[in-house]
Formats: sequence, structure tokens, C-alpha cells
Amino acid sequence: MSQTTEMDPTLSALAASLSGRLIRPGDADWDTVRAPWNRAVEQDPAAVAIPATVDGLRQIVAAARAGRFEIAVQPNGHGASSDVRGCILVRTSAFDEVTVNADERYARIGAGVKWGAVLPRLTGTGLIALAGTNPDVTVAGYLLSGGHSWFSRWKGLAAHSIRAIEFVDAHGRSRRLDSAHGSAEGDAELLWAMRGAAGMLGIVTALEIDLYPAPALFGGKILFPIEAAGAVLDAVAAIMATAPDELTMFAGLINMPDVEMVPEPMRGHSFATVDVVFVGDADTAGTLLAPLLSAAPVIANLMQPFDIGHLGEVAAEPSDPVGSLDWNAAIRGLGDDGFAPLIEAFREATPAGLTMVQLRPLGGAIADPAPEATGIVGHLESKYLVFAGAILLDPSRRIDPAAVFGPIDRALTGMTERRMVPTLLSPGQDLSAALPPESLARLGKVKFAHDPDSLFRSNRRLPG
Repeated sequence: MSQTTEMDPTLSALAASLSGRLIRPGDADWDTVRAPWNRAVEQDPAAVAIPATVDGLRQIVAAARAGRFEIAVQPNGHGASSDVRGCILVRTSAFDEVTVNADERYARIGAGVKWGAVLPRLTGTGLIALAGTNPDVTVAGYLLSGGHSWFSRWKGLAAHSIRAIEFVDAHGRSRRLDSAHGSAEGDAELLWAMRGAAGMLGIVTALEIDLYPAPALFGGKILFPIEAAGAVLDAVAAIMATAPDELTMFAGLINMPDVEMVPEPMRGHSFATVDVVFVGDADTAGTLLAPLLSAAPVIANLMQPFDIGHLGEVAAEPSDPVGSLDWNAAIRGLGDDGFAPLIEAFREATPAGLTMVQLRPLGGAIADPAPEATGIVGHLESKYLVFAGAILLDPSRRIDPAAVFGPIDRALTGMTERRMVPTLLSPGQDLSAALPPESLARLGKVKFAHDPDSLFRSNRRLPG
């Protein structure tokens, strides 16, 4: 597919006829609409389309074929990479349907809907969806890329909760894949691929997803002194070694920036943190978590019973766009020195601009190989997912990624595995960092069968 300019006649015709909007370089809001959520990623598409209807999507597909453009879909800009040059970048914000069927335990959700608009609709139903940490992320973008949920140890990776997908394919046809009601020949393989790599196979307009009974939820954030990091991480590891699948804890080391948005007592200081979500009551959770709360002095304990509509408050991640650099790895376990090398690497990288390191213990349903048959993102045998990040609050400050992430990388030498949930890949990583060779080969065959001209360009591409 060729690159072209903003004056391309195909784009001009599309702008004049599109059911929705087409924004091109030079338009007043060009820089706003092309920007991803991560402001450190620069995107230079040929145009940004904001279709209002399914017919608008068909128009975009037809124009892309006529003008030899590729199409990249980013519902809200999360998970973006810089690999959209010359593409028509599609925002699906107009597809905003949310329907909850509590009796049959499923929800129908438009491709532009964020988790923050869905979870409050579940309050009072006794049901949960397999949501992640940030309510600003779209349901479609998260689920269709795998989705590591607070509830994944209990119910598996989120992509496997997809029961139906509606989308426009590479030929402009409206399609529906439905796992409950059978499908045409080849559709089962397409559904397998779209549960993890949908961005390269069509423009999704709506999903139907399973909901799960969860009468009680308990959790929140716990803050400890950074000096107690070793004791905190050891306690988390010990608890999670025998914990029920209903318990999830993310343990972290964080440098709070010295800015007004951070509360005064925490501003400019470092802490060890543990974020907790438990499907169950407070008394049971208290028994499970007692060794953690006695392992080190507690600065703040925000844990409490909560309803699913407040799930986003547990991690309390930023909802406004911000620049960041990140690094990730899946690890089999730790060496003889335990967490000490990682804690030391955090200290070493802090002056270079490191903001946080987080460990997510895995296990439970995440390690179950059964879902391999139903979705491209199958199971993870690793013991932890590890993330490191540098938040770029000052655009003028230059950060050297090697200085920030090199100490973390060296601390985990020999422990990492090339398995990851695609949702959690860093900008610039392709699917070879997440999927085994046999899954990549199988996905390549599905891609060739359904999009032989490579009309769709995913944020997470096939290698090569």
C-alpha cells in the first residue's frame, strides 16, 4: 500500500461523502485527533476518520482500497504505536451502545465504549466483567488484544469472555461471529484469531461478552515505606503461592512525582505499594492478607468492600493523556537473591527517570492451557509479569531508555520469557514478543485468508 498526501483525491472524495468526519493534515484539530493517549508516541497517519455509522466504515474500506491506503483502528488511542504512517486512522467513538442482560449474564458493548461507562451499569447486578486497571481504556481495544484482568486468575484472560463479535471485514462486508450459535466454515478460526489480534482482521463495531457472578468484592491500595520493599514483596509472594484464584495482588515500587496532582504527604517521595482485588467478603480477605499487613509499617490502607463500578479506584491510574516510556517482561521466577536485585535496580534507575516497577503474580486460570483452543492468547506459565515505566511530565526533559530500563533488564537476566498478553506490549513490539511460533504461524494463515492484501494494520503486527 502506498503513502500519499493530504491532497489525495480519494481522501478528498471520502471527506465529502463520509458518514462522519475525516480530518487531514492542516485541519484545525489535526494534532488533537491524531494524538494517542501516550503522548510520547508520535503518529503521522494520512487521515483520521471518525465514522458515525457502519455505512461510514464501509466507505472507509472502499476508499482505502481505491487509494491503496492501509487502515489502522484505535478506538481511544490506548496501546498505540508509531507505526501508522500513511494509514487512515479510524476512531470508533461513535459506536457507544451499552446493553446489560443480567438474566442471561452478558453485555453488548459498542467499540467506542470505555470500561468507565460499562462497570457502573453492573452495580447492583451481582455480576462483573473481566476488566483491567484503567476505566479510560475501551472495552473493545482491551478485550480484542487479550486483556489481563483483575479477575484473570479466577476466570482467565479477558479475550476468552468474548461470545460474539460484529465487524466490517476487508471487503466492506458486515460480519458477525457468534460462539454460541455456530458459524460458517472458517469462522471458528477467525474468531480464534480475533480473540487477541482483531486489529489486523477487521473494524469491530460491537462485542458481546460474558458476565460472571461475584456477590462481594473487597480491595484497594496499601502504601508502605520504600525501605520495607523487600519485606512487602516477600509477603506478597508468600501469600500468592497458596492464595485462592479469587485473590489478585499487584505489588509495586513507585516514585511519586513532585507535582500538584499528587497529595502533599506523598509528593516527591517513594513507596512500596500493593493493589488488591478479592472476589469475596472482607473477613476472608482479612485472613488472607494479615501476613502482608504485619510484614511492614503501613502508611495507608485504602482497602474496603466496593462495588464493580468503583473498580478503577483500586489502581487509581491516570485518566488524562500523558507521555510515558515502558518496559515489560514475563518471568519464570526469581534467583537465589529473591527480589533484592530488582529493588536495587529500582534504586539505580530512579535518578535516570524511572517512575515505577510493578509485579503481577500469575497462576490460577491464567496458567490453564484449555483456552488455547478458543483464542490466540492462550495461557501463561510464567510466575510474574513485570512492568517498568517512566512518566514524562516535563516534555523538555530527555530520558535515556537504556539508563531507565537497563538496570531492570540486567536484574532479570536469564529469567524472562517471550510470552505476554498483547494488550500489555510496549510501543514498537510486535506479536513475536507475546505469542509462541506456532500461534504466529496459525495467525498468519488466518490473516492471509481474510485480508490477503493487508488492508488492516494492527498496533501489534506480525513479525517480518
